[in-house]
Amino acid sequence: MIVNGKPTNHSGQGRFWGNLLMTAVCFVLFCGSLYAMGWWNLDTAWVPGLIALGLAMLTYLIPQQLLGRSDSVDHEAIHVEATAARRAGH
Repeated sequence: MIVNGKPTNHSGQGRFWGNLLMTAVCFVLFCGSLYAMGWWNLDTAWVPGLIALGLAMLTYLIPQQLLGRSDSVDHEAIHVEATAARRAGH
């Protein structure tokens, strides 16, 4: 994240236990989707397929959308800093 024109520390730095817990949760969800696919056959394709699809979708959406992204930028802080620098230079 960039604040006032300077990069800050990595967003995951200092959050070892929280990162480890979320990795374990996502790994269990992914393993659950693989396990559900083990029950898939041509007679009962819908139930295990939908369970596997739902668990796999959660596995990827939790880190991407719910936990946030590390490439976020505070646009207002950048523009305020740039505007102040232009005013000071002129």
